[in-house]
Amino acid sequence: MNFRILIVLFSVFFVSFANAVPIKHLYRAEIKLPVTDSEAQMLNEAFAQAVEQVLVRVSGDKAAITGDLLKQAQSEAPTWVAQHSVVALSQLLPVDGQLVAGKQVTVVFYAESIDRFLSQHNLPVWGEDRPSVLVWAVSEDRGVRQLSGANAPSDLLNNLATSAAMYGVPIYAPLIDSVDKSAISSADVWGFFEGSISKASKRYQTDAVAAIRVADYAGSLSGSLLVLLSDGSSQRFTLSGDSLSALTDQASAAMAKVFSTRYAAVRNNQAESRMTVQVSGINSYSALNTVQTYLERVGVVRDVSIVGAKDDVVLFSIAINGSKQKLINSISLNSVLQVTNPPPVAVLPPMSDTETSTPSVAVLPPMSDAEASAPSDGETSAVIAQPVVSTPEPAADEYFKYNGVQ
Repeated sequence: MNFRILIVLFSVFFVSFANAVPIKHLYRAEIKLPVTDSEAQMLNEAFAQAVEQVLVRVSGDKAAITGDLLKQAQSEAPTWVAQHSVVALSQLLPVDGQLVAGKQVTVVFYAESIDRFLSQHNLPVWGEDRPSVLVWAVSEDRGVRQLSGANAPSDLLNNLATSAAMYGVPIYAPLIDSVDKSAISSADVWGFFEGSISKASKRYQTDAVAAIRVADYAGSLSGSLLVLLSDGSSQRFTLSGDSLSALTDQASAAMAKVFSTRYAAVRNNQAESRMTVQVSGINSYSALNTVQTYLERVGVVRDVSIVGAKDDVVLFSIAINGSKQKLINSISLNSVLQVTNPPPVAVLPPMSDTETSTPSVAVLPPMSDAEASAPSDGETSAVIAQPVVSTPEPAADEYFKYNGVQ
C-alpha cells in the first residue's frame, strides 16, 4: 500500500461514520520470489510463505504461528490451496546484493482449511470486520520531531501502512490540518498524553486510536506504541529493531494481537456458549432479515435462530464462540445494532395496612329474587380474590435496538 492509497482510503472514511472495515482477501497472499530452475520448488516456497502470512492475518497472533505449529501448517499448505497464479515481475528483485528476475505467486487458500487448523490448535479466527484505527505517528531524528499525516507524509507512516495491511489492521492517518495543529502537538504524541490524543481524535470517529513514536539516534532505532480502545482502556508496547520496517512490523503485530484478543474467539465446541438477545425496532420482514443476516456475519457467532416476536421486538437465540463481551465488542463495530437498557419491569404498588390485614373477598353481583328465595343447601360459598400476576416476557441476556441501517 503506497501513501497515495492511504490518503484515498482516509478521505473516503473521513466523510462517513465509523464502522467496522471489511477486510477483503483474508485468505489470499501475494509472494514475490526470484526465478528458480524448478517451478515446483518455487511454488512450495510460495505456499510456505503464504500460509504463514494468512494464518497470522486470520488469527491476529503472530507469536503463535511459529515453531512446530508453523512447520505443520507449511507441510499441509499445498492441500489447502484453492487456486494460485504465477506472473513475471516487471522489476528486478534485490537478492544478496544483486538484482535478479522474479515472479509473483498469488495464492488463495480454502477458508475452511485455515479456520479448521486454527481451531484445532485453540487459536482464534478473526473475521473480516476489523476496527478502524486512527494513527498519530511522530518521528525524531537528531532532536527534530515530525508529526505525520495526510498533509505531512513520512517513511514511518508509509512503512506502518504497508505492515498493517499485511496484518489486516485498517489504519488511517489524521489530516494534520489547522484543526489538528490547534488540538495536538508532536510533544503530545511523543509523550503519549492520552487525554490530548483522545480529544484530538474525536473528529475522526474511528473505532480505536493508536500513537507511535520512533527515534533515530546515530542510526540506532527505538520506539513505542500506544493503543487506546473505545472503552477507555489503553496498552503500551516497546519497539526495537535494526530497521524502520522491523519496528513498524512489531507495531502492526501488537495492534493485531490487541484487537484479535478483543474481537476474535476460538471456534470449537469447548468455547461455544448460547445466549438470548432481544432486538427492538424491527418493523418489517426486510428489517428482520437484515438483522438476522448481520448477526450471522458477526465473527464470533456460530448460529442464529428466532425464538419469539411481539410487536417490533424479536428474541434471538445465538450460539457464540467465546464470551458474551466479545459479541458486544464485535457488534459495537457496526451501526446496525445499538446496545440499550433492559425494558422496565412492572412493579405492583405496595398494599396498605388495611389490605395486608384484611382478607380480600371478591364482590359478587346482587342476587336476583329467584336466587334469593331459592332453598339453601346449607353451605356458604365465599370467593377469595386472587392477585392477578402478569407473566413476563422471557428475559434476554442482552438488549439491542435496530437502527434501520440496511
